[in-house]
Amino acid sequence: MIKTIYQFGEQLKQIDAMKHFFEISGSPYPEKNENESVIFLEIANGKPQKLSIEDYRKSWKEKYLFRELASSRSTSLVPTLHFYNLPVGDKPENLEKNRQILRESIVKFLDKLGRCLDANLSIYKIFFSKEEVISFLDTHFQSFIEQTCPEKKNYLFTIKIDDKWIGEVQKIRNILEEEAYNKYFNSKGDSYKSNDKICSVTYQQSDEVWGRVDTLGFTVNDISFSRNGFDAKNSYKMFPVSPEVVKTLEGTQRALSNGLSYGFQNLRFYVLPRFIAINDNDLKKEIVETFIQKRQSGNTTYSENQINSIINSEGIFNEIISEEKLHHNSVYYDIFFYEEKQAQFSIKLHLSDLLPSRFGNILDSKKSISEYYNRITKVVTKKAEFAFNLTFFDMKKYFPEPLFFQVMEAIFYKTVITEYKILAVFMELLRTDFKNLSNDAYAFALNVKRSFVIHQYLQNLQIFGNMETQEKQTLSFVAEEFVNNHESFFKDNPAKEAAFYLGCATEILLNAQESHLRSRPFAHKLNNLNIGYREMMEIKPKLLQKLDEYEKADKLYGDYNAALELLTAFDKAFINIKPAQNNVETSYAFSLGLTIQKESLKSRMLDRIEAKKSK
Repeated sequence: MIKTIYQFGEQLKQIDAMKHFFEISGSPYPEKNENESVIFLEIANGKPQKLSIEDYRKSWKEKYLFRELASSRSTSLVPTLHFYNLPVGDKPENLEKNRQILRESIVKFLDKLGRCLDANLSIYKIFFSKEEVISFLDTHFQSFIEQTCPEKKNYLFTIKIDDKWIGEVQKIRNILEEEAYNKYFNSKGDSYKSNDKICSVTYQQSDEVWGRVDTLGFTVNDISFSRNGFDAKNSYKMFPVSPEVVKTLEGTQRALSNGLSYGFQNLRFYVLPRFIAINDNDLKKEIVETFIQKRQSGNTTYSENQINSIINSEGIFNEIISEEKLHHNSVYYDIFFYEEKQAQFSIKLHLSDLLPSRFGNILDSKKSISEYYNRITKVVTKKAEFAFNLTFFDMKKYFPEPLFFQVMEAIFYKTVITEYKILAVFMELLRTDFKNLSNDAYAFALNVKRSFVIHQYLQNLQIFGNMETQEKQTLSFVAEEFVNNHESFFKDNPAKEAAFYLGCATEILLNAQESHLRSRPFAHKLNNLNIGYREMMEIKPKLLQKLDEYEKADKLYGDYNAALELLTAFDKAFINIKPAQNNVETSYAFSLGLTIQKESLKSRMLDRIEAKKSK
């Protein structure tokens, strides 16, 4: 896991646009900012000489050595700070007041600078006297600002020592480096270092290794390691990592967190190439460079991205399939789902050694299934149309954790999950929706249709085991045609078939009741959709009795014969059922029957409306 991140980072840090993630200093300004300025104090032979100003250069970040503060009250480690200038202006009536405001601002700035120098005074006094620097600035800074800084903006202040920027002075750079990486080898006064050991990532001898590398949320400071008197000096034995590898991991982590990862629900995830038997470093760099370009390119909309994505709205899987370099036969892929906790990645799921060809299979299946069922899964409003794109984002609500992660693993690895387990969680959701029909009349039917499409997607990917792929005809809502067109769902399972037909017949009555009573009282006889062998035996005679009653009152809109045909189909399947049949499959098939028959009735009504319009 860590090795994949490291191998990726080794190539990433060679790409010009990515190098700043591996630098200990940061950028004092957003990348898009232009026309910024640097004020600097020139020191020669240990004595402050003069203040100067010049244009800020983005390529000199390592020379300026700026480090973003954790908060406004934090103390900077190096004397490169922002100074926010409020110009005094040229109006005589405001001059005295504005100068006083500027003076107060300078006093605060000098206090920050003084605290910065105090924090590492033993280093800075090698090059200059803190008291002389503060005294010089206290005397000259305000006049310099008034004369040379007319703009209201954030200027960058730093120091040059004997014509070198502080970032070019190694002893001062070391202050930042030690602070940046101190957490990996030092805690509460204990040292977590060792010398001349094998690095756990590169498997090479290293002059020094550190023992508190927690890039993936692991650290030997955890309680579990200290219950039995864990000794910090032996921490390197758990996971010894060389300093250079640590720096690569940290830089890669910053890059992943800033533009190379994707959002997904309350998690984030990233996709990384993994090189198998590629020893050519130039080729590795070329592949990573192409990967970054493809990751950052594209002006497609969110909805367009969802069509070509697997997880949420990422386009990288489609790019991997399309770009020859990215589906090189020695490039596999890892996917990491994680929560970011402070500076750590808490990995929730790691999918490794995934082949680009599998991405292609998943996207092909996703596209064919979502397009085929689009007419029943999309939501159409007056303003827009919302498609169900079968991304993991769309599917997440149907699977609780940890089953959701098991489904993800199954999709990528083509491992088997029992159909029973999937239908069981679907029914938990559907029973809740069914209870709540009076408050939300649409959720139940929509979730039945969408859950069935998820089922067909998983089945198409062979997640329920190897099955023959059936070439589907035009989607029909006629019950018998629907069963024939979904043979893989109903095949060799008369219980499912019987429950489906019974559900279809039941919906004919429920629809009639809703039209005449504005309610569906027979729904209370459906045992909250816990439909098994016994329940089907009980429902059929009650349903038939009610259908006869409605037919005599001429309230079935000519659907009496259709209902009898459905019950005949039910009888034909029911005689082959074993009484011990589990009720998850039959409950789901019954729910599906209710919904497909509802679609059939709706389709027929729309046809009648269109026929009237055409006359």
